[in-house]
Amino acid sequence: MNWDDLKVFIFVAKSNNVTEAGQSLKVSASTVSRKIAALEDALGTVLFLKKTNGYFLTEAGKALLPLALETEERFKLIERQMSQPSDRMAGQVRIDCPELMGTHLIIPGLAEFRDQYPEISFDFINSAVSSKLTQSHSDIIVRLRRPDNGNFTMRRVGTFIQALFCSEGYAAAYGVPTAPAELKQHNLIGWTEEMSHMPLAQWLGEVSGEQKPWMRVSNLNAQLKAVEANLGIAALPAYVGHRLGLRQVLADRPSPSSDIWLLRNQATQGLGRVDRVMEHLTDLFHRSIAEMQ
Repeated sequence: MNWDDLKVFIFVAKSNNVTEAGQSLKVSASTVSRKIAALEDALGTVLFLKKTNGYFLTEAGKALLPLALETEERFKLIERQMSQPSDRMAGQVRIDCPELMGTHLIIPGLAEFRDQYPEISFDFINSAVSSKLTQSHSDIIVRLRRPDNGNFTMRRVGTFIQALFCSEGYAAAYGVPTAPAELKQHNLIGWTEEMSHMPLAQWLGEVSGEQKPWMRVSNLNAQLKAVEANLGIAALPAYVGHRLGLRQVLADRPSPSSDIWLLRNQATQGLGRVDRVMEHLTDLFHRSIAEMQ
């Protein structure tokens, strides 16, 4: 099996189109088709249903895709590690972290680090949905629960608290509930159905008596924007709500909390740039979380 053929497979699987895949890879559509055919011959199976409106994964193709993506991540990790000597403070560090934690805590906290280590660059993955550790080959990963598998070393670096927040504009217009039962008189901003399994979504349902949200979105950034636009009450990370000057709702009630775990890919042991980033993030969590909660 040829890695180039597998890379082409990934691009076609994502776009369902050989022309678009070719444009992304800077090769012709016929080259893409030829490489897909070569991969199918090597594996002895059909990976795509080739229709007039595109290429669509067969069951064999669907089974291959996560393995191909994992292989792609391993190649990227090798490229990052070999791009610079391990003892030089240069090269790329890839960080996988929760959505708002990356946007409102980690990224803003990199200015001083950049000035000290200008040749270290970053590749961020921050999403409401955590990637599987078995398929992740990021250098550093932040998780809100202690993982029980994966090729990572880990340390606990703080406690993450969630709370209900609204804007001062919303509070002035509609008042602030003083008991959970009063939430029924307010607009709640929650999660779409496919995200309802998340602990934060379940807690919002419990505290509100399973009140149906007035607005449902699929990520925390959209919830935050809705709160800032005076549209309602949402469950947000406490450090984000306090930093942005939002009004905490039911502040005297217990709020859910999670330990913050900082994971390091064991394959990066001996890389000085990852050492420095780990030290910086540990210090950032210790200082920032304590100050804002």
